[in-house]
Amino acid sequence: MKIIEKNINEIKEYTDNPRINDEAVIPVAESIKAFGFRQPIVVNKDNTIVCGHTRYRAAKHLKLETVPCLIADDLTEDQVKAFRIVENKTNEYSSWLDELLKVEIANININLNKWDFPNLSNVDVPSLTTDLKELAYKEKFGVVIDCKDEAEQKAAFEFVNGAGYSARIVSI
Repeated sequence: MKIIEKNINEIKEYTDNPRINDEAVIPVAESIKAFGFRQPIVVNKDNTIVCGHTRYRAAKHLKLETVPCLIADDLTEDQVKAFRIVENKTNEYSSWLDELLKVEIANININLNKWDFPNLSNVDVPSLTTDLKELAYKEKFGVVIDCKDEAEQKAAFEFVNGAGYSARIVSI
C-alpha cells in the first residue's frame, strides 16, 4: 500500500456521494490541525474520491495544498461503489462505553471540547475505576451437557442447581 501526496486541486468529489457530512467538516479540520493528517483519502485511478470526502472538505477548509492519498486502482467499479458505502456504514456499528471514555478523557492533558467531549480533567478517576469493576469481564468456567430432549435438559438443570451450582438453560 503506497500513500502519495496529491495536489488537492487534482482530486474530485464523487458527485453521487450519498453521505451528508457537512456537520463533520469543522471537527475533522480541528482534528487535522491538532494531530496532522493521519488517514489518507482513498481515490480511484481518475482521482475521484472513494473514501474521505469529509477529510477532503476539511483539507479544503484548512486551505491545504496537498493531501495524503491512497489510489485504489486495483478495484473494479462495482468494488469501488461497494467499498464507498461499506467503509462509511461500518462506523455506525460502534458505540461508546461512557464510563471507560470518561477515564480515558480524564487521563489525558488535551482539551477535547472542540469535539463535543466534556472537559473531565477534574474527574475522580479512582472512583470511576472502582465503579468500572462491574463492567469488567469476569472469567467463568462452565460445563456443557448435551441432552437428547427437553425433559433430559430439565432434569440435568434441576440436578446441577440442586447440587448448589449456578446453571442456566441454553438451547442451541
